[in-house]
Amino acid sequence: MFDVLYLDRTRREKVLASGLARDVACELARQEACSRDVGRMFLAGSERAPLGEMILIVETQRQVA
Repeated sequence: MFDVLYLDRTRREKVLASGLARDVACELARQEACSRDVGRMFLAGSERAPLGEMILIVETQRQVA
């Protein structure tokens, strides 16, 4: 499962959607990036977050009860 996030210029994150299948997350990210005129990318857990506005696709973090 994947989450789609919007990262603004001040590096604040806004969750646009969560728990999506990979293909659905990719399509939503594509649409959001186009409408906001920003880039998009997958972000692996070990990578540093990019600078600037961006739509990110990340693996959903599982909550442990």
